[in-house]
Amino acid sequence: MISALGTVGLSIGGTARLDGLGKWIIAGCMFAGRVGPLTLALLLAGNRSAPLWQRPEEDVQTG
Repeated sequence: MISALGTVGLSIGGTARLDGLGKWIIAGCMFAGRVGPLTLALLLAGNRSAPLWQRPEEDVQTG
């Protein structure tokens, strides 16, 4: 699993023996290692506070 988090590709051939759940866990670890722990934590944390700024809205008259 450390190899999957580091996305270094080291294997002793045990991946082929895993069942479906084990393969999903390894794939999740590989994704987390590729994305990065900080980015993944920010994605899961979400934005709970109000935005610091808002875009201006204006009715523009044309013609």
